[in-house]
Amino acid sequence: MAEFRLQVLLDLAHRRLDAATTELQRLRGNWQSAQDKLEQLKNYESEYAASLEKRLADGIGVPQLNDYRLFLTKLATAIAAQMEEVKRRQKLWETEHVSWLALRQKQQALEVLGERHIAAEAMLETKREQKQQDEFASRAGKAKPLRD
Repeated sequence: MAEFRLQVLLDLAHRRLDAATTELQRLRGNWQSAQDKLEQLKNYESEYAASLEKRLADGIGVPQLNDYRLFLTKLATAIAAQMEEVKRRQKLWETEHVSWLALRQKQQALEVLGERHIAAEAMLETKREQKQQDEFASRAGKAKPLRD
């Protein structure tokens, strides 16, 4: 059977796709971590705002109220920055995903060519075997003595 001439490219495509898959998973993990941190910040902000409301109902001094407001402002800034980080990591993942799709498409195209090569080689082998059997049958027919 003849070797698939594009096997080197197919092997390279497999390695590139594996590496891209690993990178895509890493970026997805980073994106998820950023989302988790954002949720933690939002939850903390809600808890802190609820604490402020309770303190307001119980009575709170102006310096403490200013501290609460300042901290809530800092939390809002941190949340906005984390939202940007989530968007940035999502964009990185989306960009890598597009690259991954292109690599997968190339690898699949090479696999199709490989499968066609195998099918063509199998067909050639079948034809060779049939020709060989026909030759054996022809020789066997000629080798038989004629009977009267």
